[in-house]
Amino acid sequence: MSIRAQAPIAAVPVILQNINKVRYKSNGRPAAPRSSSLDNQRKFYPRVNKSFTCYQDMPLTLHSNKNRSFSTERPRNISLGEISPSYKLSTVKNLPSTSKLISGHPRPKDLEEARNKKESLTALLERGKSEMKLGQYLSGLKFFKKAVKEEPSNPEALYDIANCYICLGEHKKAIPDLLSLSRDYPYYNRQVYTALALCFVTINDNVTAIRQLSRGLIKFPKHSEAYILRGQLYNKQEKYDKAVMDFYKAISLNPAEGSAYLGLSDALIGMNDIPTAIKILSQAAQCEGTEVQAYLSKGKLNYNLQNYENAINDFDLAINVQKECAEAYYYKSLVLLNQDKLIDAALCLEQVIKFDSLDKNFTGAAIYNLGIIHIKQRDFYGAFYTFKRATDINLEIKEQRILKAYVDGVLCLMKRKFKEGVALLTRIIKKKNPLLKEYFGNCYAYRGYGYASLENHERSVRDFTASGKIQKLDNASEYNLMISQAIITFEKDADSALKLFKAANEKFPKNVEPFAYEAAVLLHAARRHKKILLADQAKDLLTKAIEFREAESDLYFFRGVTSYYLDKPIESIHDYEEAIEKADDNVPIHFIARGLCYIQLKLIQEAIQDFTIALQLDENLAEAYYYRGRCAFLTGDTTLAFLDFQKLILAKPKDPLVHVYAGNLLMLTGSVDDAAKAYSNSCSIEPTKTAHYQKAKCFLMLGSITEAIEELEKAQKIEVRLEVSFDLEILNVIKEAYNKDDLESSLKKSISRLSKALQLHTEGEVCSLKHLHNYKGIFFFFLGEFQKSQAEFKQAFGENEKVINDEEEDMKISSEILLENSEIIYNLALCYIMEEYYEAGFIHLNELLKFTEGPNKGKVLLLMGILQLALEQSEHARQLMLEGYKYDQDLVSAYLEEKPDIKILPFQSDSEYASKFSMAKISIGECHPVLVRPSFSLPKPLLPSMEFQTEDFIFSHFTVKSVKCKPEAPWLNRVKGAIQFTEKVQDIISETVSESEEESVPTQISSVFDNNYDKRAYKSVGYLPSHFESELEIRAEDTANLFEAYINKQINISDMGKKAG
Repeated sequence: MSIRAQAPIAAVPVILQNINKVRYKSNGRPAAPRSSSLDNQRKFYPRVNKSFTCYQDMPLTLHSNKNRSFSTERPRNISLGEISPSYKLSTVKNLPSTSKLISGHPRPKDLEEARNKKESLTALLERGKSEMKLGQYLSGLKFFKKAVKEEPSNPEALYDIANCYICLGEHKKAIPDLLSLSRDYPYYNRQVYTALALCFVTINDNVTAIRQLSRGLIKFPKHSEAYILRGQLYNKQEKYDKAVMDFYKAISLNPAEGSAYLGLSDALIGMNDIPTAIKILSQAAQCEGTEVQAYLSKGKLNYNLQNYENAINDFDLAINVQKECAEAYYYKSLVLLNQDKLIDAALCLEQVIKFDSLDKNFTGAAIYNLGIIHIKQRDFYGAFYTFKRATDINLEIKEQRILKAYVDGVLCLMKRKFKEGVALLTRIIKKKNPLLKEYFGNCYAYRGYGYASLENHERSVRDFTASGKIQKLDNASEYNLMISQAIITFEKDADSALKLFKAANEKFPKNVEPFAYEAAVLLHAARRHKKILLADQAKDLLTKAIEFREAESDLYFFRGVTSYYLDKPIESIHDYEEAIEKADDNVPIHFIARGLCYIQLKLIQEAIQDFTIALQLDENLAEAYYYRGRCAFLTGDTTLAFLDFQKLILAKPKDPLVHVYAGNLLMLTGSVDDAAKAYSNSCSIEPTKTAHYQKAKCFLMLGSITEAIEELEKAQKIEVRLEVSFDLEILNVIKEAYNKDDLESSLKKSISRLSKALQLHTEGEVCSLKHLHNYKGIFFFFLGEFQKSQAEFKQAFGENEKVINDEEEDMKISSEILLENSEIIYNLALCYIMEEYYEAGFIHLNELLKFTEGPNKGKVLLLMGILQLALEQSEHARQLMLEGYKYDQDLVSAYLEEKPDIKILPFQSDSEYASKFSMAKISIGECHPVLVRPSFSLPKPLLPSMEFQTEDFIFSHFTVKSVKCKPEAPWLNRVKGAIQFTEKVQDIISETVSESEEESVPTQISSVFDNNYDKRAYKSVGYLPSHFESELEIRAEDTANLFEAYINKQINISDMGKKAG
């Protein structure tokens, strides 16, 4: 068994934290291959000492002669405390004086002012520095800025401002002041350039950082820290030759600077010159402050070179310097593990755990390696409890979980910990450990059992097949193989799947799962082929399964779904009640299914209660909001409907269909503009034919035929269908029919196009055959071909009657359908009148009276009265006009007064689209002439419906995949169909997965219930308090916000009603 470290051992760079992958050597020889462990180093960023980013509590030292380093253990980089000017006010003294001179000599008053100004400036600077020492950088910044106002060119103030910005982490703001300082006072302080470089490093501009360091080195050529920093940056850029030169220069300036040696070793590693790097690290180990990091890096390099004795010696030296160095103990243990010195390695790993108590960078890996030692020693209990130590402190690593296969692989499967068991067995199979060779066949069979339990049947079949090649499959494995094969085959060949389920049933006749699988296949076939008989067979199979296992909740639920398909809601409700009663926990889908049955029985309130229960069990169950919202709309509770649809959107914000549902509700409530926005939101998530179609309907309702056509064209691009082509052709004809320059030719062309549209032998979702015939009739009317117009209107009337007859069967004839019928009858009447068939026209108008109300009725009565005058029925005409006066006083009065241009335009005769066309003049005998026009407008699309049909959602919960797979355990001994645990043979029934869950795992209880609440009470239909009244956390989804205006409007109306009362 190989020992794996938490990460490959590599020489951790002292400063550059990352050994670059691009390697080359300056001598022109090909670089030797490096250990792979060196390629996984951490990314480097130049370190900035803590003293550089913030002030310490102690007074700020303006200049330090101490050597500083960039060691990993002890960051010793350049700090602003160290790069403060070595002369405080002496610099200011040398600045050009701003005092006014009189004849070459300052006046006493000028001297006094200069002295006061100098004292004020000094006070501001000292106050600012005091604030910085206290960590109040913003406050200190204010004083320094005041100092700059006093003397804009004061370098100390500019330097301190930059210092404050750096301490605040706003390095970018510090750059302008530092640049100004380096430009105006280039020799002010050498640390200005290193500070500038570090600022540029923080904004990832290493090139500029190097440039600034180079500028500084021109001014201060003996600044070793600048060479070190520039060398680090060259290392990062993989310019190792230049880095080497800089580090050698730093060493020549300051031979005791350990960080220079560390940086040099990194550059040599980058150049793949490992032996020289080790020698340089030996020198770094002689410098104060870098000993530990040098020994660690050197030890890792020796480990990669397999110089184990040298590596151990290096790690021991690191431990001698730093007694509690967990990292040194950890890498020393890895060396010992590779030398098979297990006891010594274990002692080192325990030291790692002891000393790594704070950061815990190595604790997880250390425990993991301790577990390996126990496994090597075959102390599996020791390994189990060792791994548990990592789990208890949440430091378990991936490899640890895999290696637990040696301890409890099959045991996990027996405890129904399928994922863990499969993972462990997979590791065993992949490793192909020779010690487990004789069990490989069982490993495949057991893992196949685990995959089947996890519903991963393709892998299950592969494992059972592999096991069969090694050894003969036992009956349980053969049964499991048949079940998995059948589930996979079902999608492509349902008949073959059915045969396999039956064969599995013959192997274990008392197992109920094959019955449930067969029933699922039959119900699927019944729905697909519309064969009720197959659904009856499925129901019989489920009844037989229930006889074997009466306590199985799922079987009752499946039978309830089957009865729901057979339109037997009462039987379904009974089965759902049993499913709810026998289930271990309350299952939301049970209540949704029962609610849908209540809807079939027109028990809407009971359905709402069940959907509410489902939501209390799972507040994120989108379908329950959808169904309850529809029920609320059907009962007139639009406020609840809007709230539920709003929550539906929040539950599934990225589901385009949900936004379509919201748009449908908005359209039904008259919020057409908002409905269009909802459909647009749906298309922004995923363009669909449905969303574009519904949006086109909105534009038609808003009178914008151009935008409607654009939406239909988008729908056609998504899915080319004849229905869309039909709608597009009809709408384009309507749009282009009117041409005031050549109306006759345009109308004839439109009629021809409509006739060709009939050849599509279909109808659209927006326009139907009744629309086609109606518009042909309209166009013939304006061409004066009234007989052809009549023929088209009659066909349109016939098509509309079909719709009315269909809706009569459902007892839901819509007012829009009746209005369209009235318009067609009115248009027929106009045709008869224009042909002077006044009696026929009168009869048709008389038919309209029982469907017409308001001003439209007044207009029809007036026209009927005029026809009666033409038929010399003056008394009847007078009565009709008097009756018409009740409904439209202005129009009837204007006619009786014989005012000019009397327009009788009922229904849609004066619509925006109809108004484009001229009116026809009716002048009968001595009767006062009137102007009329057929009634027509843009097509009125069919509104969406909230009515319930047989909902497909419920069937998705009874499929082959929804039946829980409960494979037979292959490790059990069976004698004549019974399981032999001891010498006695006992009959048992296959246990469910849920029955064998580990007892230590607590059952999750819905937050709806307190500890004293009896969950079984849910089986009744009694109303439970809903959660929808609670404060709704509305997110940023646009569609959900569309409902807010409606809800607020309803609240305002309610408040106004209360005030009026």
